[in-house]
Parts: sequence; C-alpha cells; structure tokens
Amino acid sequence: MLNQCPNGYSFGQNRQKGSVLLVSLIMLLLLTLIAVGGMQGTILQERMTGNLRDRDLAFQAAEAALREAEELVRDDPDSGDYAENDDGFYEVNDDNRPEWFSRSDIENGNGFITYGGNFPGVAAQPRYFIERLGIEEPPLDASDPVPLPSYFRITALGTGGADNTQVVLATVYKVR
Repeated sequence: MLNQCPNGYSFGQNRQKGSVLLVSLIMLLLLTLIAVGGMQGTILQERMTGNLRDRDLAFQAAEAALREAEELVRDDPDSGDYAENDDGFYEVNDDNRPEWFSRSDIENGNGFITYGGNFPGVAAQPRYFIERLGIEEPPLDASDPVPLPSYFRITALGTGGADNTQVVLATVYKVR
C-alpha cells in the first residue's frame, strides 16, 4: 500500500521509469546535429573565403604584369621585334601567340615576358605578351601629316597561391 499525503498526493514508487533520460538523450542528439550543421557551414565559408583570396591574389598579379607591360610600351614602343614573334612581342592575332583565354588548357605559344619583380605568395610569377595593333597610314596627299598614335593589346596571366587559380586580363594601350 502506498503512503498518502494529506493533500492527496502519493509518494513512494515512481511511475516514470526513465522517461527523463530518454527526453534528455533526444535533446542532446538534436543539439549535436545543430552543432555539426553549424560547423559544416563554417568550414564551407572558410573554403569560399580562401578561394576568393586566392583569386584576388591572381588578379593582383595579372594587374601588376599589365602595369609593367604598359610601362615597357610607353617607354620604348619599338622595344620588340613584333614581326618575328620575339620574346613575347607579336603582331595582332598572330597564330603563334600564347593562348590564355582557353579555360581548359593554357598554352604558352612562342614566348611571353615574365614579370620583372617578385610577386610574393603566388605559385608562378605573372607573365604577359604584347601585340601591336594595325594602324592606318595617313593619306599621301596630306600637306602636314600628324603622327598617329600606336596601339598595343597587352594580355597578362596571373596565378594565385595555387597553380589552378589563374586570371587573364587584357587591355589596349595607346602610345602617343
């Protein structure tokens, strides 16, 4: 027989028999699943941030190569033998120029110019090539011909911290 309190409650034998333990384990399992999901999201965001940093590094390397090439062309526009495909200098759309716009396979062609400085943190130093664009000559009957500006297309390839992170930039540069 069970003992009874004056207010009608009984004490003695507990009728719950481990239901608190079962509820606690289910709550612990739910908290564990939430924590694992949060960690996976954090790891994914960390990878995305690393890839973005690597791409940004490749972009900066390509930009540095473009600036160096623009300075080279500005200081001495006739520095290369464009007709002979000599060391990264080409006539426009020459078949032997490097093929860097193909996403599947980058071919270096006959030659390119490697960035003169030391760009830190990259897998390979940036490189570029220069193409001289065709210019129309002034008419022969011009009384006082004005010298035409020279135009050059500069294409640069920058590599990030990993070999497979590459950015290709191109610009048209006008020399007066």
